[in-house]
Amino acid sequence: MDAGCDLPADSARVGVLLVNTGSPDAPTEAAVRAYLSEFLMDDMIRPLPKPLWRLVLNHAILPRRAPVSASRYRSIWEDGSPLVNGCRRLAAAVEREAAARFGAGRVAVRAGMMYGLPSLAASLSELRAQGCERVLVVPLYPQTARSTTGAALQALRAAQDEVGWHPPLVTVEGYGDDGGWQRAIADTVRAAGFDARRDCLLLSFHAVPLADVRRGDTYPEQVDRSVAGIVRELGAPEGAWACAFQSRFEDGRKWTGPFATAAVEKVARDGTRNLVVCCPGFSIDCLETRYDVEQVLRAAFFRNRPGAPDDAFAYVPCLGASAAHARALLNVMAPALGLR
Repeated sequence: MDAGCDLPADSARVGVLLVNTGSPDAPTEAAVRAYLSEFLMDDMIRPLPKPLWRLVLNHAILPRRAPVSASRYRSIWEDGSPLVNGCRRLAAAVEREAAARFGAGRVAVRAGMMYGLPSLAASLSELRAQGCERVLVVPLYPQTARSTTGAALQALRAAQDEVGWHPPLVTVEGYGDDGGWQRAIADTVRAAGFDARRDCLLLSFHAVPLADVRRGDTYPEQVDRSVAGIVRELGAPEGAWACAFQSRFEDGRKWTGPFATAAVEKVARDGTRNLVVCCPGFSIDCLETRYDVEQVLRAAFFRNRPGAPDDAFAYVPCLGASAAHARALLNVMAPALGLR
């Protein structure tokens, strides 16, 4: 966790801004195209100089990817984006937890998206309207990376300029080493029925470009520490778990591996263990978990293990808006909140 300097301990209302990547406004090709254009043109994301990448994006990537992604979003859409709805519910859960711990009305919590709605600027404006005089920012990425936390903090600075509001601000980031968060993840795995004597646990994280790692991004080391803490909480021995990466973008770059599909196929071909998949790097279920894991990886498992019973593959939902997640996040934030 990096909290910078602590917020001052006084009676002023504190705002908490939970930041996530975002989602299209609708599961339509037009909405997905607009979202992907904003997302993939981000300076912290794009792999090529802006003019060249814009050409590649508009003429090669978006015409092919937008309709495919729109179809995938339609398969998971539930009265809105699961990611956005989940982030809003988590914000409400954290606010309830803060009220129980510090007293009603002392902390206001909002969710803001880097791309799409609700925008960071709109969420900051809400916190200002709520009378907040200082803000704690929590990018919802347990392991920091240039393409996630780095992009979030850059977007936040732009949103502050847009709103014209620069209150005392502290960021809390990189909480994947926190023991309470690791226990919360382990508890969800247990609740899914994981048994180390019978099952293999796959901990799947979002891949990042190796070019970012070469530039000093410590994301792989953070993933290793998170995995070590989770399997220690579970008491899972070597051989009962594996770590892999998913959701790489097909843009010619090399990404962190091994890849989740290969890991799933290996367990399936072994034919002796059931597979439990958990995605600890994702705070809220989204396209990358609901589609890539629950549909793509599940299909890969049964394709390589025909005849296996349906319960041979299980997906562990993200912590989402659970009380355990809200408590874990508030525990991570507490030293920086400046409240007693």
